[in-house]
Amino acid sequence: MNQDQQQINQAALLAGIVGQVGCLVVLIIGLALGAGILLDKFLGTRAIFTLLLMVGSVPVALYITVRISMTAVARTQKLQNSNESEAEADA
Repeated sequence: MNQDQQQINQAALLAGIVGQVGCLVVLIIGLALGAGILLDKFLGTRAIFTLLLMVGSVPVALYITVRISMTAVARTQKLQNSNESEAEADA
């Protein structure tokens, strides 16, 4: 595989990772907001649960972001190492 194709593949992989992380962060924050509003309505409180769940969703979103990123980096390194070993075997 030539150098240009490898760069295109890496760019596509990074775009996919950013897309996954972005969607999951929005999903987590949306779930926290929805759950907080429902709890506040059900219990008749002001916005205390909404506020607590929104603040609590930030560390969860950060943790998931790091886990997805680290998994993707490990997968990319493994793929790159296998591509290099195939290239050496062909040479």
